[in-house]
Amino acid sequence: MLDLLQSRCRVNSKLEQYRQADAVARMEQACLDRVDQTLKDSLEAQRVIQTVAQAIQQKVHERIAAVVTRCLNAVFDDPYQFKIVFEKKRGKTEAVLTFIRDGMVLDNPLDEVGGGVTDVAALALRLACILLTRPVARRLLVLDEPFSKIRGEENRRRTRAMLVRLADEMGLQIILNTDIAEFSLGTVVEMG
Repeated sequence: MLDLLQSRCRVNSKLEQYRQADAVARMEQACLDRVDQTLKDSLEAQRVIQTVAQAIQQKVHERIAAVVTRCLNAVFDDPYQFKIVFEKKRGKTEAVLTFIRDGMVLDNPLDEVGGGVTDVAALALRLACILLTRPVARRLLVLDEPFSKIRGEENRRRTRAMLVRLADEMGLQIILNTDIAEFSLGTVVEMG
């Protein structure tokens, strides 16, 4: 009978250990289920954020590209189209600035287009930054020798006309430091 009582105590002890282990396993499973749900929620939130970010990137691209392309078309006879290509690299999105001419993508603008083109594009990118700033900042653009690489009297005339149009249409004040007479407009202050 003693053997039976001892066996019953061992069985009861093991049964209690089983119940405790089962309770711990249920708690761990509930915790794992919460972690799984959190992971699913996080992945869904990440997907939504990425979708919104891509939509914002596209809108910003459209606005910037329109300003840059418009400025390039205002100055050059055989115009360039400007495009921003978004590439995912190393877990981040990188923006690659490209010029397109006659359907051909120019991947390395500094080597493949003239300095005048990059001068105009640089001005247009600065202008796009001013236009996209929120809240709207005072629209003042200060430029120091911005068009030194633009060659040809006609291209300089067009560049000057572009500046006048941009100033008028966008309520932009431009202060320009240059020694190129074709770019003189408005109030001219000569420093000796």
